[in-house]
Amino acid sequence: MLKSFFDPNGAFARGMERVWSLIVLNVLWLVCSLPVVTMGASCAALYQVLGKLIAGEDGHVARQFFRAWGENWKKATPVWLILLAVAALCGFDLYMARLNDSFLWELLAVFALQLAAMVMTFAFPLMARYENTWRNHLKNAMLVAVGHLPRMLLIWAVWAVPVGVSVFIPEVGFYLSIVWVLIGYSSLSYVTALLLRPVFRNLEENA
Repeated sequence: MLKSFFDPNGAFARGMERVWSLIVLNVLWLVCSLPVVTMGASCAALYQVLGKLIAGEDGHVARQFFRAWGENWKKATPVWLILLAVAALCGFDLYMARLNDSFLWELLAVFALQLAAMVMTFAFPLMARYENTWRNHLKNAMLVAVGHLPRMLLIWAVWAVPVGVSVFIPEVGFYLSIVWVLIGYSSLSYVTALLLRPVFRNLEENA
């Protein structure tokens, strides 16, 4: 039993290799997202490499990440900047609506933010898997989100729990900040990629 535990081809070794890959990807995503405008390309690259990991394709994850980043930055950047602008505008509208006690404008701002979140949930995973223009990726992300609402809500819940704990429980959030830097974003994206596999399979079967 001890021999199988240290077997380089055993489950434990493969699991630790996967954890190390997620740590490397998380650090690369974080560093390449620091300019903010490049975050879209980093997200698309991350999902592209995660797709290969899930499919069992071995390779140098850092090299794969930078290659995927270069392939995606032209189409990912416009999508990211549009979504970022929408989020900033809606956040400003929400702030002004609360200052002026305007429930209707507040409701509209929240609705627009939800639409942006729906697109963001699917845009970069779609971009990582399929070749298309950035305009079509935006359109398709919204269509897929509307067509798979339960799956989208499940993905949101997966992200909401650790984010909520980090934000609303400061004592735990301090320790979780270390996890976020090391493996937090890549591990949640890994779970998201797993949850999206049936969606992509369904799209490809109906294509």
